[in-house]
This record gives sequence, structure tokens and C-alpha cells, in this order.
Amino acid sequence: MDARTLAERELAELPLIDMTEWLIRKGEHDPTFRLVANEFGVVMTLLDHGYYVEASERIVPLLGMKVPAAFHRLGLALEMKANGKKAAKRRFRSLSPAVMQHADLSPWRDVFKWDKKWLGLPAVVALALVALAFWPEATPPAVPVTEDAPRVETVTEDEALAKRLEELEQEVARLEEANEALQTEEAPVEEEASATQQVIPLADVETLVQDKRYKEADALLEGTPKAGQEQAVGFYRLLVDNKLGEAEVSDYAAYVETYPESGYKTDVLWMKGIAEKKAGDEAYRTTLAEVAAMEGTYWAPIAKSVLEDE
Repeated sequence: MDARTLAERELAELPLIDMTEWLIRKGEHDPTFRLVANEFGVVMTLLDHGYYVEASERIVPLLGMKVPAAFHRLGLALEMKANGKKAAKRRFRSLSPAVMQHADLSPWRDVFKWDKKWLGLPAVVALALVALAFWPEATPPAVPVTEDAPRVETVTEDEALAKRLEELEQEVARLEEANEALQTEEAPVEEEASATQQVIPLADVETLVQDKRYKEADALLEGTPKAGQEQAVGFYRLLVDNKLGEAEVSDYAAYVETYPESGYKTDVLWMKGIAEKKAGDEAYRTTLAEVAAMEGTYWAPIAKSVLEDE
């Protein structure tokens, strides 16, 4: 099977509704997941309309979090549809060893001809990671019925969903333990140093920004981003600096260079273009033209309108 065919199959067979429900349930107890659940809804809308490039960009922050393997399969399929096999392979190579060796990603390993020995890990660790729990089947296996068989109590859809969500929680926990074990072996000193640093409360920052309490948000942004939240924290850092008049054009450029696939790229380029325009820098035309070309994004028609009105 070639990579394009695999991507088409993944998009057709992945349980997207269940994945959305899992994020919503997680968001009830974790503000961070509440943010990405909303973002995942945007990804689904973009996917429904065939905007694969934008969908692939938007899903990147989610892939940096502790999620079931199905989300990584979706990320690879979107990147394959958006930018081709080489780009999808780069995304695959950026995954953690535990995710790479997950049983559900074996078709992608086959497509990319990826050998577990390339990970540079002991074979026993690699084999153990393959045994991690995987996404449950879409439907439970049928139970043969005979005349003498006892009656089986029917399980409601809600009960089945609850059980599947519980299994997913267990998978994420096991995946987290595996990654933590690897990180402990590879960089124990780095973990000790990071543990002493204050973690930025992203959910609180977002709430303050929505309430236009930028100075309070600025105070909370002094610290270290939680793993997987670097892109989001970087974006809110720029947004708050923008509102307080402290952002430089070079700050926007640095963000785009650091996170070229960020789901916030369009927003950052828009702020960069407006900052260039206010500074009298003719480069703003090129920046806004790039934003206008990003069809399906919020700022694209607005950037186009700004350029046409001149």
C-alpha cells in the first residue's frame, strides 16, 4: 500500500466522532484539553471542506500532547494529503519513540520503511512499547448465540462509549509512563532542572486575554510552558505583547521561523503584516498577500480586503 492510499483509508476509517468525544470528556477536567477540543472542531470543519493544508497546520499543537495513537494517525494522514510523502515522513520522525512503535502506527512504519532499530533504543524497550494499548475496535466482536446459551444483557451506547473512553484513558496513561521512563533514562538532570521552574497556566492566560486583561496575562506568562504547549504559549506571548505595544516585527518573524507548521501561523502573520504597515515597511504587502492566500482561514478575506482597498 502506498502512502496516499493509506492516508485516504485513515481519513475514511478513523473514529473521528469518538475522538472528538474523548477530547470533550478530557476537557471537563483539564482546561488545556478544553482548548484543544475547540481547536479539533475547527480541524474537523476544515477536513469536511477539503482544506487539508490548514487542517494539518491546526492539528500540530494537539499532537504535542498526551493523546491516543488515533490522533497521530490523523495527523500523518492530513500531512500526507496536504504536503506529500516527504512532509508526512518528517512529521512521523518527529514523534516520540513510544508513539512511533505503537502497534496502530505499523502501517505508517511500513509505508516509510521505518525500522525500530533506527530509534537507537534497546530492543527490549522497543518491544515493550509495541505492546502499549491501542484504539479499541469500532464494534465489539459478535457473540455466537445458541439455544442453550444464557441471555446476554444488552449494553447501551452510552455504557459502551464510557468503557471505550476509560480504555483510552488507560492507553494515554501507559503511553505517558513509557515516555517518562525514556526521558528519565536519557536526561535525568534536565528533568530535575525543569521541575523547579514555574509552569505557565495556559488556560488562565487565555481567559485573561479573552477578558482583555493583558497586564495580568503578561504576569502569568513568566515561566516555562508545559510540554506540548510551547506553540500556544508562544502565540499568547506575542498577542499580549502586541496589545501592550511591546512586540517587534522580528518577534513575529522568529515565531513563524521556529514553528512553521503552527496552527497559529495565520494569526501571527496577520499581526506581523499590520505591524509592518504601521512602521511604514513595504514588506507588509508581501506578508498580507501570504495571509490572503491561506484560504479557509479567518484572516485570509480580511487581508485580501486590506490589499484591495489601497
